[in-house]
Amino acid sequence: MKWLLALVVLLMPAVAAAHPHIWISQHVRVISENGRYVAFEIEWHFDPMSSEGEIPPIDEDGDGVFSLREIKALADDMLPELGKVGYQTWLNTGAADFHPAAPPTLNARIDRPATFTPPDWDHDDGDKDDGGLPMPENKRVAPPPKAEVPRNLVYVMRFPLVQPVQNLSIVTFDPEDFIRFEVDKASLSADCTLDKHPTYKSEFVPGKPVFADRVTCKLP
Repeated sequence: MKWLLALVVLLMPAVAAAHPHIWISQHVRVISENGRYVAFEIEWHFDPMSSEGEIPPIDEDGDGVFSLREIKALADDMLPELGKVGYQTWLNTGAADFHPAAPPTLNARIDRPATFTPPDWDHDDGDKDDGGLPMPENKRVAPPPKAEVPRNLVYVMRFPLVQPVQNLSIVTFDPEDFIRFEVDKASLSADCTLDKHPTYKSEFVPGKPVFADRVTCKLP
């Protein structure tokens, strides 16, 4: 199926491509009931370049809008694979960190024009030095054509919590820095703060660590 291209791009080994290859702006929302958090959402806004490579395999009819059928096909195929890597997300409610225990619901859309455009960066940084491996000639793919109007592919994943809690921290990152996640501070509610996790980091290029964003939410 055509969705396979997007899946491979998202999950392919980091040593085979640039670092970061995909840049994601993550929005974080927490859902509370009766003074406790019962669920949270993470919303991934893919950078325009990677979006142009991943939208066509999902948007099979090419109409620029994801249908319910296309979203269901994406969820059926993508969520099990993301689950194998814990959705790249770690939670903490006061003890040890853990991955989400229950699978999320997945929605998806296209933002046009793009609402997230990161600064330009060198997609090849680290591939040929400091231990990085270049992409083999037979695996290289030309970058997708630049869209006239930049777009963002957006995933919205809502995770239920196993039990209601008053404190919750959320960290999403890729240790290999194939995908760079940055939290959009403006997306946070008043009961949440943003800082850097003290130990979770990617360091594909030695001496250039990128520490993971951490969202911490507390209810009185």
